[in-house]
Parts: sequence; C-alpha cells; structure tokens
Amino acid sequence: MSGSSDFDLYRPSEEHDMLRESVRALAEAKIVPFAAAVDEEGR
Repeated sequence: MSGSSDFDLYRPSEEHDMLRESVRALAEAKIVPFAAAVDEEGR
C-alpha cells in the first residue's frame, strides 16, 4: 500500500512541471516579441 502513496507524492511535481512549461511557453510568446519591439525603439 505504501507504493501507491509514494506515487501520489510524485504526481503534483509532474503537474507543476507541466504548468511551468506552459507558463514559460506563454511568456515567450507574449514577452519576446514585445522585448524585440522595445529594443528596436531603443527604450
């Protein structure tokens, strides 16, 4: 029975990693083009 509780300990970490990847992808999609525009304008 302890094996199933061990598995439960790992699951939130896995979900956190997937969430972090999604946030990073979203940040790159939104921030990178904006940062490039700011660089071009010399701000």
